[in-house]
Amino acid sequence: MRPKVIHLIDDAKLGGVNLALASLAASRLKQHFDFQLLHIQLTQLKLTRYSADIIVVHGAMSWRKIPALLALKLANSSTPLLYQEHHYCREFVRHSVAHPYRFKLMLKLGYALMNKVLAVSNQQADWLVEFGVLVEDKLARVGQAKEVEPFIAVAAVKPHSPLRLVAYGRLAKQKGFDLLIQAMASFSEQEVTLTIAGDGEDRDMLQQLAKAMPQVTFIGEVDDVPTFLSTADAVVIPSRWEPFGLSCMESVAAGRHVILPEIDGLADQITELRQHQQGDSHGYRQGYEVIESLSVEGITQAITRVKNGNCIGINGEQRQSTQYAWQKMLARWQQLLEQYR
Repeated sequence: MRPKVIHLIDDAKLGGVNLALASLAASRLKQHFDFQLLHIQLTQLKLTRYSADIIVVHGAMSWRKIPALLALKLANSSTPLLYQEHHYCREFVRHSVAHPYRFKLMLKLGYALMNKVLAVSNQQADWLVEFGVLVEDKLARVGQAKEVEPFIAVAAVKPHSPLRLVAYGRLAKQKGFDLLIQAMASFSEQEVTLTIAGDGEDRDMLQQLAKAMPQVTFIGEVDDVPTFLSTADAVVIPSRWEPFGLSCMESVAAGRHVILPEIDGLADQITELRQHQQGDSHGYRQGYEVIESLSVEGITQAITRVKNGNCIGINGEQRQSTQYAWQKMLARWQQLLEQYR
């Protein structure tokens, strides 16, 4: 009989997290484990006893949630409780935490209730140890990935003129789209165009920012991301923080050049791209452009370098590396869950 693994998710709006978990539940691991995804409110104090062999919690840790997590622990005292850290990372603290000591104490109390804390990137795991909220023995470096076959099927880039950029994700401070839109003011619509997909709390502000820019278009949420990416030469990921960054993995799998800062989990993915960059019959394909300074000027400079470059796109080895990353992550998940059978 397959062990039952319940994933408790407290935010249905976390697109990347929900997509990654759905991908995990549908993966080859379903032959070994019975996965169940449940959406709950982690701020509600309930002594719910789950019929599960393993419980994995997915939700941003906060002071308001710790009582509910304690109740969850007490009601399921004989069941291993794992927590996957999708939300916090080094750059999050720099941009969003006014009182690091209080934040650190909250994380330590929350993590103390868990048997293991799962990191979505090595950069994040290193920060958790350096920040002093976890020891290495309590960490599981499972990483993050998803099934990318539909993205691999996208045809390779055939560069356009003007340069076609896209950006997608939640329209919120984290994603840095405000900086990207301001950077687009340096380009005419005959040089560069930008299409932004997604929705979120900053939608009105961002649309107002781009009001006088015909080179910037908003299209709302998209269901078919591979088809959306097929329209682009390059994907801009101007995030202020990013524990992992699934949009980067998806874009690379689709063969799209990526323009991004070397921070948090994106730095791990840049390292992977560097390991597989190579020349081909079209020239030397690096596949990415690093935003050296996450600012309007830094993004403008990175876009200009791509616009003036000769080789846009991802090589075959870089695209294939995303499939390997998916299989490696599944192996790490299986090894972790087998420990608690």
